[in-house]
Amino acid sequence: MQRAYPKTPSSLDNIMNRFIKFFAIAVLTIGLVSGCTSQVYHDYVMSGQVVSVSDRQAVICVSDTDGLKEHQVFNVFRTVYEPAAIAEGESAYSREYIGKIRLGKSKNQHFAEATVLDGEIVRYDMVEFDRDF
Repeated sequence: MQRAYPKTPSSLDNIMNRFIKFFAIAVLTIGLVSGCTSQVYHDYVMSGQVVSVSDRQAVICVSDTDGLKEHQVFNVFRTVYEPAAIAEGESAYSREYIGKIRLGKSKNQHFAEATVLDGEIVRYDMVEFDRDF
């Protein structure tokens, strides 16, 4: 009578298991990191970007002006790069709160006028709806 011994994994099985784990982690990481550029983020979190500023008047680009109302207040943030970030796992990029703007009239489907309420707003700053205002 032969005894049944548990099958030991071969080196090919080990390689395949490691590849599957690596692939799953890579896909998950890419999915999480790309969240900042996804359409969902653009539609529901990042409301727009400053296109121009002159004399406390700004023009912002938004995904769609249909849901926006005149006089809504938006927070303005700037992406800041800190080259001195050297600790492992530390990001060299951060968001810095800059100020607030109040929405004016829509120019067309993607652009709207705004008034700078506070802060030194410049072109390319990110605009996000202020839910607490």
